[in-house]
Amino acid sequence: MNNNASAISLRKRKNSDVSEDISPTPSKAIKLENSDNVEERTDNNHAEATVTPLVKSERSAADVEEFDVQSHISELYRFIISERALGRAPMKIQRLINMDSASRNFYASSIRDWIDQDHGEFLERCSHKPDSRVNFKTTRKYLADIGRLSRMARGASLAFELSLYLCEHSYLPPDNGKIPPISRAVCGPCDSLVHKLCLRMKDEYPNFEPEEHLSRVDDQRKHFEADDDGLIPHLLRTRDLLVSWVEGPSAAQAIYDSTKELILTDYNHIVEKLQSAVARNHSSSSRNSNVPGHLVPSVEKSLPQVKRLLSMAGGKGLAFDLLLFAGRHSYVERKKDLLGRKVTENFDQAADNLLVQISNAIREEDPTFRPVDAMEMLIEEIEATGHNGYFPESYKLFSSWMPEVGTSHARKNYDELHAKIEQAHAAVERRLEIFVKDGSRPTVDLLGRKMVGFVDDVNKLSTKLGGLLPAIEIAIFLAHSVAREISILWEMIV
Repeated sequence: MNNNASAISLRKRKNSDVSEDISPTPSKAIKLENSDNVEERTDNNHAEATVTPLVKSERSAADVEEFDVQSHISELYRFIISERALGRAPMKIQRLINMDSASRNFYASSIRDWIDQDHGEFLERCSHKPDSRVNFKTTRKYLADIGRLSRMARGASLAFELSLYLCEHSYLPPDNGKIPPISRAVCGPCDSLVHKLCLRMKDEYPNFEPEEHLSRVDDQRKHFEADDDGLIPHLLRTRDLLVSWVEGPSAAQAIYDSTKELILTDYNHIVEKLQSAVARNHSSSSRNSNVPGHLVPSVEKSLPQVKRLLSMAGGKGLAFDLLLFAGRHSYVERKKDLLGRKVTENFDQAADNLLVQISNAIREEDPTFRPVDAMEMLIEEIEATGHNGYFPESYKLFSSWMPEVGTSHARKNYDELHAKIEQAHAAVERRLEIFVKDGSRPTVDLLGRKMVGFVDDVNKLSTKLGGLLPAIEIAIFLAHSVAREISILWEMIV
């Protein structure tokens, strides 16, 4: 009995110890109701211990998957760029690539590699058979890529450097001498791109140094000969822009003054020859028939200079004035075969197109631009020369901006002719009234002597700019005036 009691007491004491060990504390996450749930608690703790690494593993896998997707996207971007297919990609893809810095840098390095590869092949071909005619032909295909790079986020500076790099690797300087003159059509696209990027660099990068880049441009231009106009077309627009920034307004003014002086000198020389011929009684049309032809070289030479001014800082207004000045001195007024305009038709068209370009450029910078004086001057020149091909598109452009100028000019001609007809009509009426009082009859000539003379004036008005409708109104008014006089005359007869 004693032994059994001791065993029972020992079991109770052990159970008491175990119960104390497993009693839950406030910090426990799982609450146990009694000691019989020890195994359940142990299993739960084991499950908790195994779940936490699993969740972490799943999160880690998601991160890896996201990284993997991004890497695939970047790889797709690089593929599009390497295949030079960015311009054909959907606009949404283009926008995403444009905002991606890694794609921008990859695009820039790819363009440089493409240029280097083509330049290497270019050098190899020229080593066997030098030919300056192939200059600029192989690398022009990369202009579009550089243009797209410039439209990427922070891509302007990379594009600017690549544009100069492209120009530098587009030609092969000869061992002796210089590269023969090249046409503006050949090297112009490169120049236009660099010029455009120069403007952006000046606006977007405060540390942009025109002097430094002017030196870089001159290092390229020194390999080329000048053309018939005395100009080196390679990077000409870019150089003029940089010079205008370095030297200020005096650079554009110098071109304007020298060109204007050249035009005026040639014009005065031609006029003196005409006056001398008249003094010697040798002013026949056969001797003077090519007078406009002598002026053509002078005014045509002004066109490249006008284009230079258009490219320079502060030069657009000077270009506008210089071109109109050249137009006014592209002919000499003569009595017979008045202007010989057939000789200068090529200049007329080229100058007209250029004036439209300049005017639109000025208007874009200054929406309030209203060249009233220029339009009135064009009206006077067109009417004086009788040549409707004198800056016709420019006149249309100005009319769309300032319709009231053309309307007021036509109205002025209308009012002047209308007043003359009224005065003549009143004078005839007074004469007729006198005849009525005297009881005598006027001569038949009195009716048409003054009124018929206005028919030619009406015809002239109809040929003027905007004068057709006013001429019709005047013709109707003139007919009414004649009818009134006929009625008065009829009353006298009756």
